[in-house]
Parts: sequence; structure tokens; C-alpha cells
Amino acid sequence: MRSIVVLALAFPPSVLLSSARSQDATDSLMYRDPELPGPRLVEKLPARLPGLWLEALDRPEADIKCQAAQAIALAAERGLIGINTPIDRLVRELGQPDQHQTVRLAVARALVVLDAKEAAADLARAADTDPELQALVDPMLAKWNYKPARTRWLERLDQPPNRGGMILAIQALAMVREEKAIPRLRALALDRHVPAAVRLEAARALGSIQPSGLEPEAEALARDPARSPITDRLVAASMLRHHQDAKAVAQLQQLARDREPAVAAVALARLVELDTKLVVPLLETVLASPDANVRGFGVETLFRQATDAHIRLLGDRLNDAHPANRARASQALRELAAKPEWRNFVIREGTRLVSGTDWRGLEQSAILLAELDHKPTATRLLALLPHERAEVFVAAAWGLRRLAVPETLPPVLEYFEGQYRVILKVGPSAGRKVGHESVDAQLSHLAQFLGQGRYRPADAVLRRLIPPTAGKEPNPAGFETRAAAIWALGWIHEGKPDPELVQAIYGRLSAVGLFDPEDGRVRRMSAIALGRMRAEGMVDKIRPYYSGKPNLDQINNAAGWAIEQLTGEKVPPPGIIETKPLNWFLTSVD
Repeated sequence: MRSIVVLALAFPPSVLLSSARSQDATDSLMYRDPELPGPRLVEKLPARLPGLWLEALDRPEADIKCQAAQAIALAAERGLIGINTPIDRLVRELGQPDQHQTVRLAVARALVVLDAKEAAADLARAADTDPELQALVDPMLAKWNYKPARTRWLERLDQPPNRGGMILAIQALAMVREEKAIPRLRALALDRHVPAAVRLEAARALGSIQPSGLEPEAEALARDPARSPITDRLVAASMLRHHQDAKAVAQLQQLARDREPAVAAVALARLVELDTKLVVPLLETVLASPDANVRGFGVETLFRQATDAHIRLLGDRLNDAHPANRARASQALRELAAKPEWRNFVIREGTRLVSGTDWRGLEQSAILLAELDHKPTATRLLALLPHERAEVFVAAAWGLRRLAVPETLPPVLEYFEGQYRVILKVGPSAGRKVGHESVDAQLSHLAQFLGQGRYRPADAVLRRLIPPTAGKEPNPAGFETRAAAIWALGWIHEGKPDPELVQAIYGRLSAVGLFDPEDGRVRRMSAIALGRMRAEGMVDKIRPYYSGKPNLDQINNAAGWAIEQLTGEKVPPPGIIETKPLNWFLTSVD
């Protein structure tokens, strides 16, 4: 049963986003202010390598031939400039009668990666006598629409259905839409004695090649869902995957209510493609499904068919158990809020969820309302700062920074100082359900908020975060928090360098010794703070950390930016850096 479900999900819905966590949405301002453009890294192939690989193909040792072919394929995959594609040499190796199997596979893969259409006949010939090559070659021959291969694929449909080559042939025939395959595909799809994997593949191919007229077969297979085996219902849904007439739509709507999520997902994918209005009558069933994939179609339907009631249901999805559905619902609500007629409805839902207790809804609504710049949310976010879930704990701090309500600066500073006293006394996460990284992220966002608000009362506590020690003990604040504190102090003292503060921050930029190695994030923000404070007397001390142009080291780039603020010397354009990795097969030593 499990394998059947997995096969059915070969139709992944395009509507779902990848899994999104709160820290993906809650970025740190300090890494974007200022922007530090770096050079583009371009990998260049050493000029002699293609020739060396060709020489290696002429060697008698199979392992050397294999590595040469693999290197050619890898270079082609990376799109490297200047590679000469030795198609004829590869074809010659492919056709050697006593060629080692691993070499033949490596050479065939290289030809496929090189998109060597001129080698189609040779690849087809090799695959005919070598079943291991079929999985590699058949999809490419279908992509190239190599017509001589169709005869062999059709012949494979008459083989016993437990042969692996049959599924490859079915997939290839579907890609080229070979109508001669229709009778045999229909017979395979409807035969209950054929393995489920073959039946499903045949049904998908049949529905692709014949996008109409399969309603009678589908109806016969799924007439009684309570008695029809799951494979029959999957076959029925797959047959209709490209149909669009009214009778097919009615059947798809019935299949979308199926108790088996794999069946429902196939039917819903087609209904959503046709028109999400067709899913509206099914919303109650779809949204109640235990399957995240199925619920995702409901989320997309609510978005595309927006009404007051649907926006409320979309708000409920911020509590969805699956992170992808929560993220998609949040994104959908943001997009709807961009339309004046829906903005108030979206804010209503965000406010409802942020006032609730489910941590999922709290996290998503905090982010949503902050991104919509709904200032009244700030009061609730203050109350959520001590939340026991890390996701809410961090999102509340990020939201307060994003909303930037001046009235929240005093309570944020009070909370920040209290948290720092706690970690000084008992450690970053002692007695908490959140971990050290979450504490570090939260305090970092709050420090950035205090800095962007130029909130001078925060000066004293932020200064305590500069050194790596607190008294005789290591500073328990995380590197993100310390970096943010230094960045914030740069804003608080913008254009007004404090000599004592300047020296303390410079001490972190220059901390590269064996007994005082500073974290790179802290050093980067130290350079930025010195530039922002206009610490002109530090120019000569900053220069050793700047190469004269942008490179891949963000500390270098921050130092360059600081020098530009202090002297007006423009940072050159980042340009391009060419690299020649040394891990190629037969790397040239010159």
C-alpha cells in the first residue's frame, strides 16, 4: 500500500511551497544595512584538462576511462567555458564491443549531459543490448523525439509486465505522445493482474496521450469507492489527469472526495489546473483531510477564490500542522492584503490569530502583521517575547524590529536588560524551553531594533556586549547578539565617535590573535560601526583589513565600506573572481 501511495504522488502539486521556518522569514537587518556587494565567483576549467581527459579515454585501464568520462560530464553540468565536447571520441568508446560496463555507463551519461543529439542512434543501439543503459538513455531519446526508438518502446509493451524496461518505455511513449500505444496502454491500465506500478504508469501515459474519451473506463473503475481497490481509483484519477469536459470534471470531483489522499491529490491537481472554482464545493472535505498535500490544494483555492469567508478559512490555515501550508497561507494573505478591498479582512484574521494560543498561528500572524506594518500589533508582540516556543519567541522580536514603534523601545530595553542579566547569571537557555540559538536570535533582533531607533538609553547595556568576556568569565551573549549590539551602537553614535567606544570596537575588529580570536560576524559589524560613527582617526588602523577591492571576505568588504565613509575613497566595483578548483581528475600542474 505504501509504495502505491508514493507512486501516486508522482503528481506533486505546484501550489505548495517548500517547508518554511520562521527564521527563513525573519531576516536580520544588520546584514543588509549596509549592502556589501561581493564579486561573482566564476569557475574556470584549466585549459589543458579537456585534452588530458581525451588522452585518458585512449588508455586501456577501465577505471581511468571511467573517470575521464565522468569528468567530462561534470564539466558539462557546470557549464564551464571553453570545454571542447569530444562527442566522436565518446561515441567510439560507447561502441567498443568488449567495453567494460562501468565505462559504457559513464560514457553514455556524458553524452546525455552534453545533450549530444547526434549520438542518438548510437545510444539507442547500446540501450537495446544493455538494459542498464535504458534508464539513462530512454528519457533523452524521448526528449530528442528520436523516432526510430518508438518501435522498440512499443515492442517492450508486449513483454511481461514485471520487466523494468516496460515502465521506461511507457514513460518515453507518453513524452512523445505516441498514439499507437493507446490500445496496449489501456489494456495494461485496466488489467488487475498487472503490477500496480505498471498499471499506474500506463494510466498516466494513456491520459497524457488521449486527453478525452476515457470517462467510461474511469467510471467503471471507481463506480463504488467503498469496494474499488485503491489501485483502481488511482488508475481512474490518472486516466482523467488531462481531461476537461463536464463529465470528466464531475468524476474528478468525486475522486477528490476519496478517503485515500493519494487519489484525492491526483484529482485535485487537475481541478486546480482547470479552475479553482471547481474545488470550492469540496473545500470542507479538502481542508479537513489528514494529508498536508490535499489541504494544500484547499489553501490555493481559498486564495484564488477570495471572499470574506474564504479569507477567514485561510486565516485558520496559519495554524496548519504542516509548515508548507502555513507558509503558503501567510504568503496568500500578504498578496491579498496588497489589494485595498481585502486588506482589512486580512488584518482582521492576523489579529485574530495573534490573539490566540496556538504557537503556529502566533508565529505566522506575528510575521504577517509585521510585514503589513500593522502598528497596533506591537503591544501583543511585547507580550509574546517570553513565549516558550522558539518560533514565537524569535518572531515576536523580529516583528517589533520590523514595526519599529517608538513607544515600544523602553519596554524592549527593559526586557533586553532583564534577559541579559538572566544569561549572565544562569546561562543563555537555563530553565528555558528554547535553545541558545533562539535566545541569540531574539536578542539580536531586539538589539538591532534599539539601534535602528537610535535609542540612547540602550547605550550602556549594549556596550557590555562588546567584549568577549564578562568580568573573568566568557560573555554568555551569543555572537549574533554581540554583533547586533556593535551594529546598533554604530547607529546610536552615528557621526559622533566616542573615543572609548571607538577603541573598544576597534579591539574587536583587530582581534585576530591566537589568544583572542573574534567571531567574523562581530568583526564585520565592528568595521561597519567605525565607519558609521565617522571614526576618522581609525582610517590607518582599518586599512590593514582591506585589500583595496571587494573580495569573498565580508570583513574585507566591511572595512572597505568603512574607509569609504571616512575618506570618500570609492570602493571599486566587485567584479569577477575566476577559480580553478584542484579536485578535477588529472589536474594539470601548470
